[in-house]
Order: sequence, then C-alpha cells, then structure tokens
Amino acid sequence: MAWWTRLSQQDDDALMAKVATGSERAFREIVERYQARIYDYARRTVHDGAEAADIAQETFFRLFRQAGRYQGQSSLKGYLFCIARNLCIDHMRRKRPIPVEHVPEQADETTPFVEVDVSDRLRQLEEALESLPETQRTALLLRHREELGNAEIAEAMETTVSAVESLLVRGRKGLHKILPEDFLDV
Repeated sequence: MAWWTRLSQQDDDALMAKVATGSERAFREIVERYQARIYDYARRTVHDGAEAADIAQETFFRLFRQAGRYQGQSSLKGYLFCIARNLCIDHMRRKRPIPVEHVPEQADETTPFVEVDVSDRLRQLEEALESLPETQRTALLLRHREELGNAEIAEAMETTVSAVESLLVRGRKGLHKILPEDFLDV
C-alpha cells in the first residue's frame, strides 16, 4: 500500500516520466485521475455514452503510446483534453449529428415541478449550446464544465489564450441571444 500512496501524491509530469519507462502503475494513476472527466467531456460532445467510452479509452491508449514524446511543456490535463477533443471531432465527422439526449439528474428532495423546471432549463441550455459554433461550444464546455483555465483550454484546442478568451466572450454573447433574458440569472 505504501507504493500507491507515494505514487498518488506525485505530480502528472513525474507520473508521465514513469509511464514513458513502461510503468503500468503510474499509467493507472493517470487514468484514475482523469478518466471520468475525459469521459464526461466526450459524452457531452458526442451525445452517446458508448461512443464516449470508446473515445476516452482511445484517449488514454494514445497517451500511453506517445508517453515517450510527452515532455511536460504544458499540463497533462490540457494535453489529454486536446487528444479527446480531436477524437470527438473525428467521430463527429464520421457520423451524422445525433439529437441531444437528456436524462435529468434527480436530486433527493425535489418535487415534480422542480424536476420539470430543471429538466426544461437543462434541455434549453443543451439546445442553445448545440446551436453555437463548435469552437465556442468547446471553449465554454471546457471552461465551465471541466473547469480548465484559459491556458489549458488553449492547449486542448490548439490555439492561443487570447483566441480562447475571444471564443468564451462570443460564446456567452451567443447564449445570451438564444436563451430567455432571465435564464442565466438563476
């Protein structure tokens, strides 16, 4: 158990150095750190849980294959989201758009009226996001759902920080135009 505690306390760059030498333990630690976030991002992007699982798996497979090339010049998190984003784009190019599926998450103490309102608001938000250009939607999702910083988003989207800032501003303005006036005030 001691090796795991020490391994889980290491930063991403140290773990990637170990992965580059073939350490399966270090690779498992990286997968455990980021698997859920990569899967969630892919699921929101391609709207299909099974495809998202495949994309997440392929993301980590590529990371493992290219571990020797990773030099830590940027964050591992941004690097992973870049791989996942490119795989999502490839997936969407191969398939026709799939309608947004939404299963509302239920809180323990909600009434049916609150559930309908939350479900309707989430559906409206998903539809509004889908109507935005792909780059604006991606920037907003990475910023607000994945909580990446602008530099990490820039890395994931293979662009500059100033371009990310512009995409976020334009995306937010686009949402304000599409959604009802009081929608984002709640």
